Amino acid sequence: MDSWVRIFSTINLAGAIHALIQALLLLLAKRGNRRANRIMAALLSVFALGMANGFSDILGLYEKWPFLAILMGPLILAYGPLFYFYVKAMALKSFRWKPSFVLHGLPFLIGALSYGAFWLSIKGGPGRTGILAFFNQNIKYIWVLITMAAIVQTVVYAILIVSLLREYSKKIKATYSTIDRINLAWLRQRLIVYLAIWAVVLVIIVMAGGQSIKLAAQIAFFLVALNTFSIGYRATLQPQALYGPFEEKQAARYERSTLTPENSKLYKSLLLEVMEREKPFLDPEITLPKLAERLSIPLAHLSRVINERLGNNFYEFINHYRVQDAQRRLALPESKQQKLIAVALDCGFNSVATFNREFKELTGRTPSEYRKNPTD
Repeated sequence: MDSWVRIFSTINLAGAIHALIQALLLLLAKRGNRRANRIMAALLSVFALGMANGFSDILGLYEKWPFLAILMGPLILAYGPLFYFYVKAMALKSFRWKPSFVLHGLPFLIGALSYGAFWLSIKGGPGRTGILAFFNQNIKYIWVLITMAAIVQTVVYAILIVSLLREYSKKIKATYSTIDRINLAWLRQRLIVYLAIWAVVLVIIVMAGGQSIKLAAQIAFFLVALNTFSIGYRATLQPQALYGPFEEKQAARYERSTLTPENSKLYKSLLLEVMEREKPFLDPEITLPKLAERLSIPLAHLSRVINERLGNNFYEFINHYRVQDAQRRLALPESKQQKLIAVALDCGFNSVATFNREFKELTGRTPSEYRKNPTD
């Protein structure tokens, strides 16, 4: 058992060094969302400390400097808040630091104080009184309480993150027709993996009792590190989503709108006419602001016409036309000689995956199935 602990501790030490290098690269990166990159760099640095935990124990650092446990013990309570703020910085262009965010650090602070009191109670022996006596007599396994708190915290932040990503998805679909590069779906996938790792660790702890806790911890750090490294690398590639201030407060936008019923009807007719005649949906980079400029319609008015008059968001509206155009092309005999990627690109889609997904959602069949029997 000890040999496995040593093996994983050594691997995790190498991972800690890697995490610090990755954090430094993110701090120096000029591209992407720099505010989010700084938060990810902080998360990677915290992970690096956690991953070095096992090797620090092997070197006897905790015996030499017991107070290190006050920092390392509750470190796990910093993961959730940092990951949450990273997603928030990626999803909200208006994200700025607020003093109230300090409250998210309270669990870590309470954990550090608990570890400190526990350490002092052990150092002073059973003769201690008051709160130190309580820790000395009743809380023999402070790490169990910290772990349980971390599990609860993880569930809470997972709910907050999912809510953020859903709201972000609504916003970009109100402005963009192509969202593959900015939809942050990869963050949702990483969150699922992170939760799965927690479940595995919990099972190991329950099944192992008190016998394999150190090994379980090192395995957990190893798996979490792999997941986090993938987030870090993806962070350097993710472009910052840019959407105008009209997307920040949709309700306020409509309240200020001067759109009359007559203009709304006129704008709808103009929009549908241009869509049929000029086919702006064939441009994979078409956005709501671009279309509004093309039509010489106020941005807020066009958004409202699409949402209220046509019952769609911008993403659904544009891709409906793209799928219709794809149906027309696939029904032609010569389309059988074309690859689906060529059809997808010609219709304004930028990937086969998106083409297949949107086509099936609107028609109930895949493009391949439709091409075989378009009259069915």
